This record gives sequence, C-alpha cells and structure tokens, in this order.
Amino acid sequence: MSQSPPYLLPLSTTVKLYPPTAAALHDIERDFDLSTDKLKSILDQFLWEYKKGLGELPTAETKDTFAPMIPTFVQHVPNGTETGTFLALDLGGTNLRVCEVTLLGNHKWTMKQQKYKVSDALKQGEATALFDYIAGAIDQFLVQIGTEAQADEKLFLGFTFSFPVLQHALDSGTLINWTKGFECRNAVGKDVVQLLQDALDRKHIHVRCSALVNDTCGTLMARAYEGGDCLCGGIFGTGTNGAYVESVDQITKIDAKQRDEWKAKGVDKMVVNTEWGAFDNERVVLPFTLFDNRVDRISINPRKQAFEKMISGMYLGEVTRNVVLHLVDKQVIFRGYSSKQLNSHYGLDTAIMSALEASSVPNSVAAGDPIRAIRKAITEDLGINPEYVTDSDCLAVARVSEIVGTRGCRLSACALAATVIQTGNDKSDRTVRFGLDGSLVEFYPRFEERVRAALREMLGHEVEKRVEIGLAKDGSGVGAALVAAAAKAVESL
Repeated sequence: MSQSPPYLLPLSTTVKLYPPTAAALHDIERDFDLSTDKLKSILDQFLWEYKKGLGELPTAETKDTFAPMIPTFVQHVPNGTETGTFLALDLGGTNLRVCEVTLLGNHKWTMKQQKYKVSDALKQGEATALFDYIAGAIDQFLVQIGTEAQADEKLFLGFTFSFPVLQHALDSGTLINWTKGFECRNAVGKDVVQLLQDALDRKHIHVRCSALVNDTCGTLMARAYEGGDCLCGGIFGTGTNGAYVESVDQITKIDAKQRDEWKAKGVDKMVVNTEWGAFDNERVVLPFTLFDNRVDRISINPRKQAFEKMISGMYLGEVTRNVVLHLVDKQVIFRGYSSKQLNSHYGLDTAIMSALEASSVPNSVAAGDPIRAIRKAITEDLGINPEYVTDSDCLAVARVSEIVGTRGCRLSACALAATVIQTGNDKSDRTVRFGLDGSLVEFYPRFEERVRAALREMLGHEVEKRVEIGLAKDGSGVGAALVAAAAKAVESL
C-alpha cells in the first residue's frame, strides 16, 4: 500500500486500523493530496488572476475567469501613532453595531460600542426608513454613550457595509444587490454612503460618513495599527477573503492620469480587496473531488466561490461529512450505520473537526487520551450509537478531518504565497506581516503550522521565516474607524 503524504501526521501505532478501512483511507488521501508541484501550479494561477484582475474590469463574459481585485481607495495604512476619535458602523445582518474608537497613538485604542436590532420590517421596507433608523441609532449612541470628541468637532465615520457594492471612491459606492434577507426598496443602484449621509443630515447629526469599508481591508488596518507595518489582512472563517497593499502602478485598470495625480501627492500605494474566495471559479487548477462537487452542486451558489468552498469554515465540515458518509456507505466504519446528524446537510461543522483533531495539539487535554476525545465527538456531536463505534472508526474519522482540513490549510497558504510574490517580498529581506482573523485562524488546531509548512514548500525556508502571522480582531469595528482616520489624513494632504 502506498505511503501517506509527508505533510500528514503519522497514524497512531497504538490502534490497528481495520484493513478495509485503511485501504479506503488511502484512497481518500490520494484524492485530497496536494503535492508541492500541485501547490506551485495553483500559485502560478493565483498570480495570473491577480495580474489580470489588477489590469481589467470584469465583464459579464469574463467575471468568473479572474479575481476581481477591487480597488478600495484606502491609501494610508496606519502605523500605530495615529490619534483621534472616530466612529464605525457595521451593518451586515440581524444587528447594527455602532462603535466609537479612540486611537491613543501607542498601538493602543479604546472602544465603546452598542448593538441595535434591525427588524424584518426595516429590512424589507423603504431604504430611507432603514437609513433614518441607522442615523437615529448613531444619534442615540452619541447621546446615551457619550463621545470623547470635542463639542465642535465633526466626527468621521467608517461604514462597514457587508453587501455587494461597486466602489467608486473611498466615500462612494453603489449597491449592486441585497443579500442576507435584506430587500429594501429604492436602494439598489444608489450610493449607500450618500443614503446614510442624507439621513444624518436630515437629523442634523454632526457626523460625516467618510469611508465605505470592506471588512477584510479593516482587518489589515486593525493589524497594522496594533503591530506596525502590515502587508495583508485575511479572513479565514465562515468565508474567506484577503486585502493587501499594492503599488498604484500595478493597478492599471485605474486611469493613468489619476494614478499620476496620486503619485504627485506622494501617494503610491492602495489597498486592494482581492475577493480571493472566487479564485479559479473556472476550475483550471483547483483539485475538485467528487465530494467537493457534491457540496458545490447543492450549495446556494453552484460554480461560484470555488476556492472558498475548499478552505472556509462554512464548507470544510460539509466536505468532511460527505467523506465520512462515503466510508459509512462502504461499510468500513460504524458497521454501516449513520445518524440523523450525520445525514443532515451541514450537520458536521468546523467546531466538530476541531474536536476530532484536538489530540494533535501537544500537551492538550485530548492528547492524553486521543481515542476517548474522538469517540466523545463522534457519539455526542454526531449522534452515532456508541455500540457501533470502534477504536479503528475513531482513528479513521479523525484522519478524514485531518485530510480535508490540511488540504484547506495548504490551499490557504497559496493565497498568502501569491500575495508575497505579487508584492515582490519574495526578493526583499523585510519582515512580511499578515493580519488574519476568523474561526479557523483562532480555533482550528495547527492552522498556522500547516499553512507554514506549505509556505516553505512554495517560497523556501528563508522567505517563510520572514512571514509573520498575527491575529487581527474586529476589522469591521476598529478597522472601519481606522479607515475613517485614513480618510481624514488624505483630506488634509
């Protein structure tokens, strides 16, 4: 029987795998294998899509053939010395969050925040009613919570608006369409910053909406403020995306005259929102398996977000569930029995994968008795009858989780490696800082260890050693406030 890929952990020698189970696992390992050569071919495609997206605006025919590479018009990345009081507004679901962030100038900040519920009536009514409610919430926040700003100071606000927007400037973007249960009338095609500003002005609130913010760009800004220079902000959670600092000379889809004007003012960089979750929607290089195809086919957006469906928290568990069911159907685990939970779409989430793999973390509680910890996840979280679960089954299910999760980590590394090379940092000697956020970064066992192993294979040891990965929190809050601060800085140029 062939050897397991070298990047997977050695299988336990204390538990003997049932031979048909071992054979089925080797087939799965082969299907999900990402060799160094395969990583490099994916990396090459990433770089091609980056360059294509920086140079071309997508059309109806080409929009799924390369990464969108959306200019954010954020041209000032903080270094931790900035001071002042700024507001942040985060609209993206059930709640509206209003924050006041005071930047203290020593890589530190303080925050006051309040959440306000957005009713179904507001989500489906007139746009003016929604934005009037938002303006009212800001007013209520400033009155009830109080503000650190001076009485005559106009507050700058960064607006994290988590819906598809075509951005025209730092403070301008038109809504393409609503998602997440919002269906407000008379908003699509309108400038959402103007809708908010009009509502603020109607209520005579001394606040200027100065920046429309993507949460990934906010993640970059938050990490840069706390930790100094930062190249890229990335989110690896329910979904995935990245934003990085690019030379304006490389963003050739922006008019050359405009780029020259910026450079004349000493502004030669811009944060670009890659939307890398949509990488390789045409499936040129991504190694789709039968299990990936099944997950994609019944998803809400078939043939979209191809990369995201292989690496993000929303889908990793579902791919794992499909593989585990495959082993059940082959009757090599659980004596061929399943459970309601395991049969349910999205019935195995990434938190269960973390529990299955917890014993792989040295000195953890689960490491003391790995089979017991895995058995607990299988019987309690997946609802499999304990009498059907053998030690061999426990080892097999944990291995499936590791196989799927490791592929996700190695693919995630391709996005980071592409960003390092695109910005020339593979040839420099400077520290390359990434600020990452999301449940996988924070909670998935050995996420960074697996990512780094793949980075070494693609970039070499010397470059990988210069990559610094730090946790960046609250891009939609602190990050949005920092973009508002950047807007104020640009205005004063």
